[in-house]
Amino acid sequence: MFWTKYIELCKKNNIRPRVLASELGAAPATVTRWKNGSVPNRDMLESIAKQLGVTVDFLLNDEEYPINMNEKRSTFKKLTALPQRWNSLHSGSELTKQQLVDIADFTNSSLYFLNSEKNIEYVPDGKYDINNLLNIEVLFEILNIMDSCADTEFYRTLQIQLSRIVLYHLEQHKEKYNKKKLSDCRQLNTDKMNFLYTGIENIDITLNYGLNFSDLSALYEFTDCSYVYMFTGIEGRYDEIVRMFGNTK
Repeated sequence: MFWTKYIELCKKNNIRPRVLASELGAAPATVTRWKNGSVPNRDMLESIAKQLGVTVDFLLNDEEYPINMNEKRSTFKKLTALPQRWNSLHSGSELTKQQLVDIADFTNSSLYFLNSEKNIEYVPDGKYDINNLLNIEVLFEILNIMDSCADTEFYRTLQIQLSRIVLYHLEQHKEKYNKKKLSDCRQLNTDKMNFLYTGIENIDITLNYGLNFSDLSALYEFTDCSYVYMFTGIEGRYDEIVRMFGNTK
C-alpha cells in the first residue's frame, strides 16, 4: 500500500523513488523492505510526505480523499466525535448579487477578486469605509460561508479568496503574522497554507481549499485578532469602533 502510493507520487513529481529515499537517508536495503511491504518509521514518513507535498495519512491511505487527523487526541475519541461534526456541516446556500456586493463592501474588495479562480493578490479597494461595519450581519454571513462545505466551485473559490483577505490583514498587523510566523500555529495545515499563499496546488487535493471555521478559530487564538480585523483590517472591539466612527442603525 505505501510503496504503490510512494511510486505514484514520485512519478507525478518526476522524482526517482530510490534517489529520493537515499537523499532522505534511507539505505538501499531499507528501500527494498518498503518494496516488499514494510512501512517507514514516523520520522521518515513525515520527511517523505513533506518532500512530495502530501500528508502522512495520504501516504498510508488507499482512498483518494483521506481524513487528516493530528495526534493531539486519541483516534478513538476523534472517531466518536466525527459524526457530530459531520452532522453540523451544511452546504452553502445560494448567494444573491446583493449579498456578494455587501461582502465585497465589508471586506473592502471587488466582486472580481471574490469570484476570481486565478491566484491574484488581494489589494484593498481604496480606503476602508467604516460605515460598512455597521452592517455587522455581513460578518455573520461570511463566517457562515467559511463554515459551509465547499461542494461547488463557486463556494470553493469564495472561501479561498476570503481566506487570502484574512492572511493579508494578518501580515499587515503590527505583529506581522506572515507565512513564517503562522507556521508556528500547529492547528493549521502547512500544505493548505502554502496553497493559499502561492496558488500552487497540492497533489493531495483535499488541501486545495480555503480556511474553514476551525482554522479561523485557531488563528483567533494564535494571533488574538478579532474576526472583524481578519476580514477588514480594522482593529478594536466592534462596539468601540461603532461608537467612534458611526451611529448604530
